[in-house]
This record gives sequence, structure tokens and C-alpha cells, in this order.
Amino acid sequence: MNIQYKIGALTVASLLLCACGSSSTTTSVSEESHEHALMISQNNTDALSVLEEGTAESLAGTAAANGAQLLLSDSGEEVAIINTSTVQFLAAHHEEDEEESASAEEHELPELSSLSITGGNIKVVNSNGHFSVLVDGSTQFVPYSVLDQAAPETEDVSFTVTEIHPALMIDDEHELVLAFDGANALIYEGNALEETLFACESVVSTAQNAEFVVVSCANTGGDVSYSVKVEEAAGEHTITDTNLNVDAQVQWLTRANVFVGMIDNTFHVLEENAQEQLEAESSFAAPTGMCTWGIDSLAADIFALTSSELAVYSHEGSKDAALALDESPNASCATLTLTAASQAVFVLDNSATKLYEIDKEEGASLYHIHGRENVSVNDVASAVSFHEVGTITSHDH
Repeated sequence: MNIQYKIGALTVASLLLCACGSSSTTTSVSEESHEHALMISQNNTDALSVLEEGTAESLAGTAAANGAQLLLSDSGEEVAIINTSTVQFLAAHHEEDEEESASAEEHELPELSSLSITGGNIKVVNSNGHFSVLVDGSTQFVPYSVLDQAAPETEDVSFTVTEIHPALMIDDEHELVLAFDGANALIYEGNALEETLFACESVVSTAQNAEFVVVSCANTGGDVSYSVKVEEAAGEHTITDTNLNVDAQVQWLTRANVFVGMIDNTFHVLEENAQEQLEAESSFAAPTGMCTWGIDSLAADIFALTSSELAVYSHEGSKDAALALDESPNASCATLTLTAASQAVFVLDNSATKLYEIDKEEGASLYHIHGRENVSVNDVASAVSFHEVGTITSHDH
């Protein structure tokens, strides 16, 4: 099944009143058009929907249960739909047509892939062009590229250990995989154990880009984060693991070759140095009462959400914006959902049935609230924003 998802069909055009930085009592009217494609799950239904002008339009297929968690792929065009015992998948390939009117009513909604994985103790992470799915103690890799095929297949591995966390695809061509057996981090080549790296009794989080994997481990002897890098020369590969000297349990995210970790309400940023190793770039305090956070897919700008505002930081640590959720008087951490895109972020508030669209214009230095929409549902459980990763979503003012 080749699914063509026309993002133009989900274009939102709105008339906004704005003061545009002026203290004058004269209010200017400007027409803004902007594109986004938000997919949501809900707590009180198994429906999966896209939001079109605030209205939840249900897909033909449904989630395996209510309140599914949505995980966007690193490419921005696929999603894993995760419940306790089932993972489903969906591919939404964007196809922009300049000749198609932005207000066209006819459009195709994304469709669920025929592939689903069922079992116990399911965990899912992104890994080098794959969803990595741990089910019943064993990993199955799902390449993003197969999810719009009629009969997609997984790439199963067969290690001699029971895994505690989804394995990570280090090098697909050479079948190098980083696995976790509840005692150590292990490198496999194919199904053969090649090297035991570092002690890792429980995996707190992992993050991976083209060069590095970063792993936070909780161990009896102390919490620790490591980076793992694989280099190839003359047909041989060298695996280097480095203690990052972060003695805490860290939630790591990565975008734009930057790793951001959250430790005790403090952001820690790592970047590659001249010696081709990760080192600390900056650290700075997160806002008090932070509910959740994320990073954009272009420049690793950091979004920190409290119950009353969204703060935006550069990964160098400067606070570039503090945007009030001005139409959410009863918001709490429990009512808010955040999903990031490329130089953009979306906040959904169930208490006010409101969607805040926040972005930065190309060439601009500051984020702003681009628009506010009333939303037809008040039980959003999870959301993702389909977008072309690394490309600024353009809009007109």
C-alpha cells in the first residue's frame, strides 16, 4: 500500500489580530497561512486522528487500545503507535503540490500499516533509520522505509541473551548492534557477540545520531552515561566507548548533532569537539515546575513547558522566549501535551481545548505564538507533528 499524504490538505489558514510589536492603539490585521500535520491519540477512545482546523478527523484504522503513545520517527514521516501489548505503525509521506489550492477539501488521510507487533514488556525507540521494538525480551527492527509497503517485514535478531531494552542499530550495512542484557552493554556483529563494553544493569534512556550513541545506565555501583562511537578504516571498525562523567540518571534527546540531557531540573548539552569526542557545551537550569520538554529537529532549540508558559532556549543556554499560554487559565501538567517539529512546537491543552502553534520565521531570531486554535476534543493523550526533519516549515505573513 503506497500511502501518499498531502500535507497541503492539512493547511490551516487563519486571520489573526496582532499588534506586531507596536504600542499603538491601532491594531493591524494580517493574514497568516501555515502548514502543519498533527496526529493525535485520545484517552477515552481508540481513535487515531489528524487535526484539521482544530477538528479531529479520524483515520480509518484505530489503535489497539485507548491512550496510545505516539513516537515520531527521526525522519519525521513515520510513527509508532504504542500500547502495553501492541505496536502499530503508520507512514505519512508528504507530497507538496504547488498547483493544488491550500484550501482544497479533498485529501487522503494516512493509513495504518499492515504490520503490527504484539507481545509483552514492549518498549520502542528510534535507531538509525529504524523503530527498534523490544518484545518478550528480544528486539525486532522495523526500517522506516518498509512501512508504506503492502507487506512490510521486520528484521529480527537472535542473540543468546534476554534483552532489557531495545537494541540499537549502530551500522546496518555491517550488522553492528548495541544490545543490553541487564548486566552489560554488548556489541554484536550479526548474531555473534563481538565485544562487551560497559556495565549497564538498567537503561534509563538512549539517544543516537549519525556519529554517536549516548546511553544512561542505572547501576548498583552508581549511575553513569556513556557515549559509543564506531569508526571504520581499511575495512575494519573500531568501537570506542567513553564515560561522560555524568553520575546521574539522565533523559537524553538528540537533534542537529547536539545531545541534550535533563538531570535534576538542569539541562546539560553535549557536542562533538575537535578530538571527535562528545564534551559538555553548556548547562543551565530548567524553569521551575516544568511539565515536559523537547527539542526542535533543525537547531536543537530546547522547549520547556510549564503549566503557564513555554520557554525556549538555544542549546548554548540563552533564553530566547517566554510565551504565556494566555488562553489556558486552568492548565496543569496533566492537561498539556507538547510536540516539536523543525523550528516549531505545538502545545495542546485539554483544559481549554486549545492548540498553540509556536514557531520561528526563517531568518528570524525569536519564536512567537503563530496561532491559537480551538480543538474539538479534550482528551488528547499523545501527539506528533509530521514534518520534513531539518527543513524550516515556511509560512507567509
